[in-house]
Amino acid sequence: MRACVLASAVTLAVLAPPADAQSPHEVYGAACAAAIAPIPGFDCAEGVTVPITVDGARITDRAPETCDRPGLLDNGPGSDGQCVPFSRILNLSTETAQISVMCRQKRFRSADSFEFDEIDVIAHNPATGATCWFQAKGAEGAPVNGAAVPSPTDPGAEGFWAPPETVVADDCGSCHDNDPFMYSPFVGQVWGHVPTNPLGPYAHVDAGFGFADWPTHEMLPRDNTCLGCHRIGTGRLSPPDPSAEKPGSCGQLASWMTGAPVHGADEAAQSYPLSHAMPPFFGLSEEAWEEVYGASVAEVQSCCADPTQPVCNMREIRSYLEDRSNP
Repeated sequence: MRACVLASAVTLAVLAPPADAQSPHEVYGAACAAAIAPIPGFDCAEGVTVPITVDGARITDRAPETCDRPGLLDNGPGSDGQCVPFSRILNLSTETAQISVMCRQKRFRSADSFEFDEIDVIAHNPATGATCWFQAKGAEGAPVNGAAVPSPTDPGAEGFWAPPETVVADDCGSCHDNDPFMYSPFVGQVWGHVPTNPLGPYAHVDAGFGFADWPTHEMLPRDNTCLGCHRIGTGRLSPPDPSAEKPGSCGQLASWMTGAPVHGADEAAQSYPLSHAMPPFFGLSEEAWEEVYGASVAEVQSCCADPTQPVCNMREIRSYLEDRSNP
């Protein structure tokens, strides 16, 4: 790729926090502001609404059991399923930082509601790969207010944002194993509002909280057509349950994008072409899709099961970070 010195991909992407930082929120926020940028406060209402459709018709009066492009993420017990309207995506990116906000609805609310079940922020430095993760949830399943959301890098916003240890435990990085910003049919409806850097450097700002333990390897099998537009990660090399399908770009997501059943999918979503969402806008028949991508998908699945095979050409994802905590 680029002819420059490459630092190791995601061992410790940390800038030393200010000496007066005390709480985990302050430590992580300071490290992220230094490695990427200070993140501004925002209002979820300024984001674009992610549509929910059934047979192409937009649904706004309920959360249907199935839909054309379900959300994929497990919304947990008590949710209204995978087809809840009025989640919003907000792009706060600048010339030097990519910042994406998801204000997520897991229960049906009106279009003008200020309440959301979860607010997630991914911040990424496309020059170095440094990436930070922030999350807000209400206590005991209560919603959070999406109006006048405080900056996640503001030391005074500790009461709103979850501690970094909680975010690590939520394990977002096991799905986002190849890229900060992952495509799905759900998010793909508003993809023009999502920053992308699919082949750029990628690393996690750690600051001592365990983000660096998230999977950060990619597979590079030769002449694999799936790798023409994006990387594919390997998931965790030692998954907690080897008998279960791995999350991430080589596991569950790859299966869902290439024809495997998806929870919450209606008849249209289970039928070609919506059932084969990758690559987007392929435009040819299912037989043609199988001819072009079938063998490559099988190879990805094999390498996901055992990425140490020589054909998989596994390596750590590159970044351009320096461990400035130990100058």
